[in-house]
Amino acid sequence: MARDIHDTLAQGFTGVIMQLEAAKGATALGNAAEASERINRASELARSSLGEARRSVRALRPRLLRDGKLSRAMDDLLKRITEGTGLNAEFKTQGNAGAIPAEHEEELLRIAQESLTNTIKHANARNFSATLSVSADSVQLQLVDDGKGFDPHTDYDGFGLIGMKERVDRMNGLFVIRSKPDVGTEIIVTLKNCSTAKPEDGNEQI
Repeated sequence: MARDIHDTLAQGFTGVIMQLEAAKGATALGNAAEASERINRASELARSSLGEARRSVRALRPRLLRDGKLSRAMDDLLKRITEGTGLNAEFKTQGNAGAIPAEHEEELLRIAQESLTNTIKHANARNFSATLSVSADSVQLQLVDDGKGFDPHTDYDGFGLIGMKERVDRMNGLFVIRSKPDVGTEIIVTLKNCSTAKPEDGNEQI
């Protein structure tokens, strides 16, 4: 990964700096045409580097998310992990799941995967449900099983809950867990919906 970043992004940014320095020198000499040409080259290099950055980010995304959005990836995840087990898993969506920022999609997918894996390993549950609800103001992921449950205060370390909470903290979200022995477990992740409209050409962001 470090080699790829050096060979693409770092070299591209170096080229941008060189072109801008040359444009600065041309401006000092009063050569407006040369300065303009150098700035245009810097712009082309910057756009090329932005494209490389986006390709690098896509390559690092979870495989399930590369060809689709979170709702499809979540449904595929539940089917794949529960295949051959006795657990009945169901996924539901409410609202426009396509409006979730990509970085939040990845974190939510990993949280659902961890919760489902814990259910299979520890809960002895018959049913598991994941509900993704998206409104104009919030994104909520609810994960529920009807397994044997546990005391979150005494068994916190053994169920990967710390890792899930850390993911939610990185998104500045709210992490709630409800569970009691023989009752089952409910995990609720609530995030502020900070999705934005796609920027216009010439104002790309990553």
